[in-house]
Amino acid sequence: MTEASLLAVIVATVLSFVLGGVWYSPRVFGTRWAEGVGIDLESEDAGKHAIKALSVQFVSTLLLAWVLGAMVDAGEWLMITATVGVASVILISAGLFHRNSNFAAVIEGVFVVVMAALMIVVHLVL
Repeated sequence: MTEASLLAVIVATVLSFVLGGVWYSPRVFGTRWAEGVGIDLESEDAGKHAIKALSVQFVSTLLLAWVLGAMVDAGEWLMITATVGVASVILISAGLFHRNSNFAAVIEGVFVVVMAALMIVVHLVL
């Protein structure tokens, strides 16, 4: 496997966080998603929980950007499709096991697909 561009990995990670900020904002899917997963965005501990979750999300986003970048550089399109598909379906399944609403589970899974597409474009451009 080839080495992914460090610049592309960093840019893809940052842009993915921007995308997540828009995707989960109240104007897009945030309010309905929060209701679907049982999170009260107005509660006092919502911020503490978000910091922990976003810290772990940062690591997973960075790793996904690196892995996808290496696969893009190697032209491994079937593996890219499989990796993104598996990650998306696992998130949807986990959401349903946690009794999240169908909407919230699907929104999380589709986000991974959209985020991965963004990462792929970044790696192709940079």
